[in-house]
Amino acid sequence: MKLYLGGIKQMENKKLTWKHYLGIAVVAVLVIYLVIGFSFSNKFFWGTKINGMNVAGKTADQVIEMFDKKANDYSLTIKERKDKTETLTSDQLRTKFEGADEIKQIKEDQGSFGWIKGLFGSEHYDNVTMYSYDTKSFTKAYKKLDAFNNKKMIKIANAKPVYKDGKFEIQKEEEGTELKKDVAAKKIGEAVKDGLSTISLDKENCYDNPEYTSDNDKLINLTKDMNKKLKGSITYKFGKQVVVLDKNTYSSWLKIKKDYSGYTVDKNAMENWVLKFMYKYNTQYGWHKFKTHDGRTKKIYGGPYGWRISKDKEMASVKKMLANGTTETREPYWREKGKVYDGVNGDIGDTYVEVDMGAQTVYYFKKGKLKFTTSCVTGKMTADRKTPECVAYILYKQPSATLSGQGYSSDVKYWMPFIGNVGFHSAPWRGSFGGSEYISNGSHGCVNLPTYAAATLYKLVSQGDPVVAYY
Repeated sequence: MKLYLGGIKQMENKKLTWKHYLGIAVVAVLVIYLVIGFSFSNKFFWGTKINGMNVAGKTADQVIEMFDKKANDYSLTIKERKDKTETLTSDQLRTKFEGADEIKQIKEDQGSFGWIKGLFGSEHYDNVTMYSYDTKSFTKAYKKLDAFNNKKMIKIANAKPVYKDGKFEIQKEEEGTELKKDVAAKKIGEAVKDGLSTISLDKENCYDNPEYTSDNDKLINLTKDMNKKLKGSITYKFGKQVVVLDKNTYSSWLKIKKDYSGYTVDKNAMENWVLKFMYKYNTQYGWHKFKTHDGRTKKIYGGPYGWRISKDKEMASVKKMLANGTTETREPYWREKGKVYDGVNGDIGDTYVEVDMGAQTVYYFKKGKLKFTTSCVTGKMTADRKTPECVAYILYKQPSATLSGQGYSSDVKYWMPFIGNVGFHSAPWRGSFGGSEYISNGSHGCVNLPTYAAATLYKLVSQGDPVVAYY
């Protein structure tokens, strides 16, 4: 008994060294490590994340339950162009979580005593299989998206030069919403399988894109070249008319090559403009508005009198203007000319011969004043002999002529043809003029006049004077 008490007393008197304390600390740490390790025997370590989800301190079954719930609640937001979004849900896709075995394996591989690594956040597992889906349901669901609807897709369009406010400028491209459907379906399917909450179709390169954008060097240079073409002009002045052909018109004739390597001048568009110009301002063989001797207004179609633009000369002039950038003011190049343009009675003017075939009377006006009138006999009212309604002109004057045709030959004086073989002349074989003689006993088409009247008219008219004949 004394010996035991002595030993205790010796120990009490003996001082503990740092080695003792170190040993005690190591034992304590080991005990704590083992205790914590045993606590993680069926739970994930601190710092453990699976596909971005924090699962620290949870069992594999708890984590699987979490992912099963996420599968049931799953939805994928699809970001599209034009700030549009659409959503696919688990109800549509029938998603299921497929990574249960992988999660159990992760926990098994972690063991119990490697928990210390989790303190440094190194336990991340990002490639665990997430979801599967029903293929038929998936196909049906994505095909109902607006993004896959051809009718709702916006067409892409290249940037291009457009004419505005006197110059060409680059119109920005339209990126459109034309979808690469196969690519988009594949990317959406992968996003579902990976359990992603959003996908951007644009970032995933699921759209077709314009070939040329507004910052394309080729397009910029092309626009500069086209602007250099906008220099020439032609100003047409005739009568009261002023017509300007300048860049505001011919800019539309410049057609861009598909590869933007240059442009061409649309010759058909140029020709169409010249033809419309001619159609609008030509009067020969067209409609003429005429005020008769007794104040009536007649619209008379046809006849060789009037103005007619030379298509060939105008086309050559327009081509030269475009090529050289020249500027000029002039009349059109006329192939045929009348007496006036925009005068009295339009282009007929105030000096003319008027044949009122309904009244069988001829009138001659000079500078707006009636100088002579006489009765006449015009062509018989049959298809082959009827004197035509027309606006024509005195082709020439001949003192005498022999007129012949089928079944007749006549020597006449004061021959003044005005359209084809139809003209004024004397008809000494007739005993009377005017009235209704022409209906049953008319001429072969000419305007028959008493000899004295033919002589008078012959002296008054000049070659080129308009002749207006109407019923």
